[in-house]
Amino acid sequence: MDLLIIVKFLFSIVFVEAVTEILTKSELFEPIRKFFFDRRKNNRLSNKLHDLIDCGYCTSVWVGFFTALLVFPDVNFINKYVDWFILGLILHRLANFLHSIFDYINRHKDMSL
Repeated sequence: MDLLIIVKFLFSIVFVEAVTEILTKSELFEPIRKFFFDRRKNNRLSNKLHDLIDCGYCTSVWVGFFTALLVFPDVNFINKYVDWFILGLILHRLANFLHSIFDYINRHKDMSL
């Protein structure tokens, strides 16, 4: 049972990083980002939504919270709401760390060409 929790946690980190990249950088979501970008001067909500999906760091926080709720619905260390909040932040930070590792590898791979 403990191994299953560890595997779920590791997959959750990869999931948060992958979903964040898809939302903030993929061509699939480019029209949505452009939609909010084009309306950001006229509408405060559009401005905030554009800022959210344009910033990988910001997006990963919310993806981390959402993932914590979905993957660990029965977490119970302190209080389930506090636990989801803490777990969401941990997933966010570890996904950012994973992203930094990928960036480092890609930078050094490009230099060797």
